[in-house]
Amino acid sequence: MGLRAKLLVTLLGLLLLSVGVLGGATFWLFESKLQGEAQSYQRSIASQLIIGARAELVRISASLKQLSENTALISQVERGVDADSSVGLNTMQSSFDNFQRLNNGVGQVILFDQLGDYILHSPAYAPAMTTRLDVQALLGSRYVSEVGLIRRFQTDSSGERRLVSIAPVYSRTEPGAVLGYIAAVSGLDTFKRMVDESDGSVTHLFFSDNEGDLLVKSREIPFLSLPEGMAKAFNLADAGFQSAEVESISVGEVMAAGDSDGDDVGNPHFVDMTDAGVPYRLSMQRVAHDLWLGSLIDQRAITNNSLSLLAVLLPAAALVIALSGLFFYLRVFGVILKPIEMLIQATRKISRGEYRPDIEITGEDELGELADAFRVMGQQLEDSGRQIAQLAYFDPLTELPNRTTLRATLSSMIEEVSRSGKQLAVLFIDLDDFKKVNDRLGHAAGDELLVQVGKRLQRRLRSSDVLADGSQEAGLEQVISRRGGDEFNAILNNVHDAREAALVAERLIVDINEPLMIDGSVVTVGASVGVALFPGDGEDADTLLRHADMAMYEAKGLGKNKYYLFTESINAQVHERLEMEQSIAGGLQRNEFEVHYQPKVDLKTLKITGFEALIRWHSPTKGLISPADFIPLAEESQLIHDIGHWMMAETLHQIHEWRDSLPKGIRIAINISARQMAQENFAEHLISLAEQFDVPLTRLEVELTETSILIDEVLVRQHLYALRTAGVKISLDDFGTGYSSLTFLRSLPIDTVKIDRSFVQRLQDHEESRAIVLSVLELCHKLSLQTVAEGVEEQEQFEILLQHGCDEGQGYLLARPMPADNVMHFLTSPGFDVSLSV
Repeated sequence: MGLRAKLLVTLLGLLLLSVGVLGGATFWLFESKLQGEAQSYQRSIASQLIIGARAELVRISASLKQLSENTALISQVERGVDADSSVGLNTMQSSFDNFQRLNNGVGQVILFDQLGDYILHSPAYAPAMTTRLDVQALLGSRYVSEVGLIRRFQTDSSGERRLVSIAPVYSRTEPGAVLGYIAAVSGLDTFKRMVDESDGSVTHLFFSDNEGDLLVKSREIPFLSLPEGMAKAFNLADAGFQSAEVESISVGEVMAAGDSDGDDVGNPHFVDMTDAGVPYRLSMQRVAHDLWLGSLIDQRAITNNSLSLLAVLLPAAALVIALSGLFFYLRVFGVILKPIEMLIQATRKISRGEYRPDIEITGEDELGELADAFRVMGQQLEDSGRQIAQLAYFDPLTELPNRTTLRATLSSMIEEVSRSGKQLAVLFIDLDDFKKVNDRLGHAAGDELLVQVGKRLQRRLRSSDVLADGSQEAGLEQVISRRGGDEFNAILNNVHDAREAALVAERLIVDINEPLMIDGSVVTVGASVGVALFPGDGEDADTLLRHADMAMYEAKGLGKNKYYLFTESINAQVHERLEMEQSIAGGLQRNEFEVHYQPKVDLKTLKITGFEALIRWHSPTKGLISPADFIPLAEESQLIHDIGHWMMAETLHQIHEWRDSLPKGIRIAINISARQMAQENFAEHLISLAEQFDVPLTRLEVELTETSILIDEVLVRQHLYALRTAGVKISLDDFGTGYSSLTFLRSLPIDTVKIDRSFVQRLQDHEESRAIVLSVLELCHKLSLQTVAEGVEEQEQFEILLQHGCDEGQGYLLARPMPADNVMHFLTSPGFDVSLSV
C-alpha cells in the first residue's frame, strides 16, 4: 500500500471516527439539552399550575365559606326549615342559586341538617346528587380539612371525577355547635383545561389524589393510575390528613384543625419508570393535602427528537469534515507527498549510480532541508563510490591494483593472448628480509618501504605499465600489483620465451636491491621471484599464480635474491608435501606416532643423566619415516602445534607412569619448536600440563634452537624465565649451526649447550670443526654452562670430548633411542658398555 493510499485510508478512518465521535457527542448534547429543557419547562409550568390549582381550590373554598357564614342563612337554619316555611325556604333557595350561578365549575350546592338529612339543593331543576350526608364519614381519612372546610375528590355514578367541598354552618348562639352542612360539588374542568393548555411534546401533566388515581391527565398519558410502587415512592398517602382517634374527634375539631400548604415547587424529585416499554421520568409535586401535580418526561420522545436533530445536523457536519479532509489531502499531497515522490525518484536514481539527480524542491522547511541532505548524500555517495572502487580494486597503501584486479586482468589478458597465440608471464615477487626492517625500524618504515618498492617496480618496467591511478587502456603489455604483505605480482604480456621473462625478473631483483633511504636510514632488501608462463605452465589465472608462487618458494630455497622458473617437478613436490601433511594429520588421529628415548651419558662416569624424547612415525604404508622428513614440513603447515602438544602430553604421561621407578636426578628433555615457543601462553600451558599429569617440573628439560629465540626474543625470554623459575632446565640445541650469538648465552637463562652433531662427526679429521668444538667447550666452562655433544658415534670422538672436558654425550656409541618399554630395563641392567674399550 502506497503512501497516498495509506493517507487516504487514514483520512477516511479519521473521517469516520470524527463523524462517530461528533454524532455521539452531538446526540448526547441534544439529549442533555432536551432533557434540561424538559425539566426546565416542567419546573416553570408546574409552578404556574400549582398556583392556578391552589387558586381554584381557594376560590371554591372561600365562596363556600362565605355562603356558610351568611347571617340570614344561619338564622333561617337556626329557626328550622320545614315544608310550611315557604318564605325561608325560598330565601335559602335563592341564595344557593346565586352561589351556584356565580361560581363557575360548581355543578350543585346541597344543604343538609346537622344529622346529614337533605334540606334543599341548587339548581332546583336538577335532581339532587345525594339526599343523605354521612356525617361520621367526614371524620375519616378520605376527607381532608383545609381553611375550615372538608374536601374530598370522588367519582360519581357516571364515573366522572368531582370535587366535593363541605362547609359546616355554625350556630351564632352556641359557639362550635353545627346547625347543618353545605356541600358544593364541582367539576374538574378548570384543572383539565390547565393540563391541556400546558401539556408539552415531551412533558405530560396530570393531577392525582393521595392514592395515585389520576383526576385529570394529558391525552398522551396511557394509564389512569400511577404504576404500582410509584405512589409509595413519593409517599402520597402519608401527605394527607390522618386522624389518630376518629371517635374522639368532633367535626368541629376537624374543621378547626390547622393546615399547611407544604410548598415543594422549587426542585422536583424525579423517578425513572417504564410503562408499556416506554421510559419516563416521573415527578410528583403537592398542590394541596389531597391533590398532587404529576409530570411525565417522555424519554423516548427526547431520544427520537435528538435523533431527528442529529439526522439533520450530522450529514452537514460529515460533508464539512469530508471537504476539510479533501482539502487537507490536497494540501498534504502538494506540500509533502509530491516532494516525497520526487525524493523517492531521486533515491532510485542514486541507487542506479546517478549521484546528482535533479531535485526540484526548494524552501527553508524540513523538506527543503531533506532535499539538500539528498544532494549532499548523492555527492558523498559519489565520492564514497570512488573510494570504495579504489579500495575494492587497488591496494590502499601502494595504490597498485590488488589481487582482485590482478586476477580479473590476468583472466582478460589470457583470453586475448589465447586468440593471438602469444605467451605471457606471471611473476611472483616476495621481498627478502622484510621482517627485519619492520623489527628494526617499525611498521611505518616497513609501509614506506613497500610504497617505494611499488613505485620502483612500476618505474623499471616498460613504458606501457599500469599506472598507480589504475587507468587501463587497450594494448597494455605489463601489470604490476601488490598481492599483500611483502608480495607483489607482475604480468608480462607478449613475451617471446622464458628467457625474456627471466631477464625481466633478474632486472627487477637488481632494481629492488638498490639501497633505499627511509626515515634517515639506508635500507637494503632483496627479492625472490617465481616465474610461470602461459600456456605452458597453466591455462587459467589461478593456476598460473599458484605455479608462480611455487617457483618463488623454490627461489627462496636456493638462498634468496634469485628467480626460478616453474617446472612440473616443483608441482610434484607440492603435491607430495600436501599428501605428507594429510598423512601427518591422519597419523595423529590413528596413533601412528610414538616416543623413543635416547639416553644422555656423563662422559666421565658413564652414568645416565637423562633422556631426550624423540618422536617416531610408523606409517602403515610408508614404514618408518624419519623426523627430518616430516618435522620441517610440519613447521611450515602449522601441524607442528598438534605434534608438539601430543609430544608433551605423551612424554608427561610416560614420566607419570615411571614416577616410582625413575631414579632421582634423571630429567627428560623435550624438543620445542620455534612456532610453539612463539605462542603467548606456551610456558603457562606446559606448566599446567605437567600439573595435570602430576609430574614434578624438576623432571623436565626443554630444548630449543637459536632460531626459536630469533622469532620473538622478548617473548621467548619471558617463557624461559617462567620455566626456569618453576624448576625446568633449559638447553640450547644445535649450537653452532645458527647465529651462535653469545648474547643468548649471557642474557637468557640457559643451563646447557648442546654441540651440533655436524661438528662432532668431523671432530677427528676436520681442524675447523675441532677448533669450533674446543672453543665452545672452553667458553661454556668459563660461563659455568653444561655441555652435551650430539652424534657421538666413534671411540675417537668420545676420547677427544672427554679429554677436553665435555660433560655429557649422546650418540649411537653410547646408546640408541629406545621405546618407553625398554627404558626401565636399560636403567636396571648391570653396568654400561659402549661396545668399545673406554
